Amino acid sequence: MEIKYDRMPMAGELSDFQGPAMLIRVDETKWEKLRKDMVSKHHYLGYEAMIGSRVKYIIALAGKVVGAISFCSATFKLGLRDKFVGWEAETRLSMLPRLVNDNRFLILPWVRIRNLASHVLAMSLKQLRVDWKKKYGVEPYMAETFVDSERFAGTCHIAANWIHLGTTKGFGRQGNTFVYHGRTKDIFVKIMSRRFASAFKPDVSRLPKSDVEAFMGIIVGASGRHEENPSDMGAGDFTLEKLGVALADHLKPFLQHLNRIELRAHIVAMVKGLLGPLPRKSIEPIAINYAGRSQFRSLVYFMGKSKWDDQGMLETYQNELAKEFSDLGGMLCVDGCDFRKAGKMLVGFYRQPCGDSGHVENCQAAMFMSYVSQRGWGLFDYALHMSEAWLEDSFADKREKCDVPEGLQFKTKNQMALEMLHKAAASGRLQYEWVGFDSAFGQDGDFRKGLPEGVKYFADVPFDQPVFLKGPKKIAPERGARGRKPSQDPRAKPVTVQEAIEIDDAPWSDVVLGVGAKGLFITRDKRLAGVESRQGLPGEDAWLYARLVGGGDVKYSLCNAPMDAPIEAVRAPARMRWSIEQAFKDCKQHLGMGNYELRSWTGWRRHMLLVLICHFFVTKLRLRFGHEMASFMSALNVDGSEDSQAHLDAA
Repeated sequence: MEIKYDRMPMAGELSDFQGPAMLIRVDETKWEKLRKDMVSKHHYLGYEAMIGSRVKYIIALAGKVVGAISFCSATFKLGLRDKFVGWEAETRLSMLPRLVNDNRFLILPWVRIRNLASHVLAMSLKQLRVDWKKKYGVEPYMAETFVDSERFAGTCHIAANWIHLGTTKGFGRQGNTFVYHGRTKDIFVKIMSRRFASAFKPDVSRLPKSDVEAFMGIIVGASGRHEENPSDMGAGDFTLEKLGVALADHLKPFLQHLNRIELRAHIVAMVKGLLGPLPRKSIEPIAINYAGRSQFRSLVYFMGKSKWDDQGMLETYQNELAKEFSDLGGMLCVDGCDFRKAGKMLVGFYRQPCGDSGHVENCQAAMFMSYVSQRGWGLFDYALHMSEAWLEDSFADKREKCDVPEGLQFKTKNQMALEMLHKAAASGRLQYEWVGFDSAFGQDGDFRKGLPEGVKYFADVPFDQPVFLKGPKKIAPERGARGRKPSQDPRAKPVTVQEAIEIDDAPWSDVVLGVGAKGLFITRDKRLAGVESRQGLPGEDAWLYARLVGGGDVKYSLCNAPMDAPIEAVRAPARMRWSIEQAFKDCKQHLGMGNYELRSWTGWRRHMLLVLICHFFVTKLRLRFGHEMASFMSALNVDGSEDSQAHLDAA
């Protein structure tokens, strides 16, 4: 066959290249020298002659050599592997001929093709089962490999469904003994035979502490804002067997909106993928790790085009969150959340101010509303912001391809936020006393005036926000014989909130605003009475509240709590405003909020809905079980425990 080897760059998606990737077996052929040269020059370990059993391949794509991969006899003794499989020394000796080691894997440095590495890993094991048995007369049951964690994250192995067992202790064999060299590596294994998996039943509960802690980070979270003692939250009652029950009970109310059994399997796979330890939580790695590679297109269709009632599921989610967390004194918070993306055909994608980076750049912009009370918090509603350009005739083709609803009207983010707040007020689902928002909304007097009747607001404002220190009287100057009628004019001029705080004689107070991940959150604050300024004229009475934040900066807020209220009445909403920012942080860092690769209006909404459902589950577990979650990760890893899977199947 015609296969070329050159240094011409290759980049893009795997689907961009004609024909499938190919493995060419080269051991004991004329191609073996080329493989040796490539590995010597471009693999960080260089070339070493292999002793014992071995099979070597060159990787080709579109008629060009793109890399190399080889397998040899497995490591004689490997503690984490042997513990994972659960065999004793005698069994290990008899099984070693059926274990193989991926000792060299190279994608040439000028080849930058997305998903090529994970695709080759999966393909090579299928081919190896045939070639190894043909050459040595035994079928390989399991493959292992070592990844230098200082150089690589093991992403392609995770995407190809390899299992991370842990890290070596830094010892190497020399003769009949082991010598410490200090170079630790991550161990990955892949079971190649169902018969082997059935006979030895590898136990995912033996996964390493590092992976367990990775998932604990999701459950425990970064905020640590709740002051309850973990021993008082039922943590001691948590067992691994209860995980399946907890997740099944959580998902049960949502399954009524999926009219076929396979759709229910899809949502379980997506939820486990978003909750799991994947480095990137887009559909492909979720499909590979939690549903099977063959289900990738089915999951894409499920998220983007399949007929299921996502709007009804959102309403169920809101009802469930309200039942769990609604309480007197709660707060609704609104805020924008932007997602930096690349791809002109993504719905709502446009060059605009991006809060994720603080610059004007290509992104998708969205509005979210959260709810927080003493009982818990979570994101409650959301909507994608569409720029004016997207609703013009020139974007009609894009709107059609992205399934944008017909008749959609342009709304500013402030208009969208007010619409969410009024919708929540009309639904009657939530008990709340406060509405909170940042300075993008707080500086808008019309926004504050348009809030639902009877609610109190806590609004961050910029340092130059004008306020009146006293309510000036409106007087009409005497009208002359000629000229137009004079308008009402205040005698006192407004000052900025920064000036108001600086000229105030009242001392700053030391206050504990909450309990953070690193202990008490102690700050200094001050408040003084004032009056809103709306278009240069006095509005409603309001408290001006200032508090010190990181680095000694001052954050300013307006609050329309009653003017006879104690200062604690203003501090209370200040303690709750963090909830929406913490929810964004949780969802983006741990639950794949921005990892979607869905272009359509429906796909975007469904991805956000599943992220919210996952965040709700995590928050309930935080409040219920506290910090005693060390074994939680194992049951969500790929297949889960038998008990948890049985409960999910029953659901």
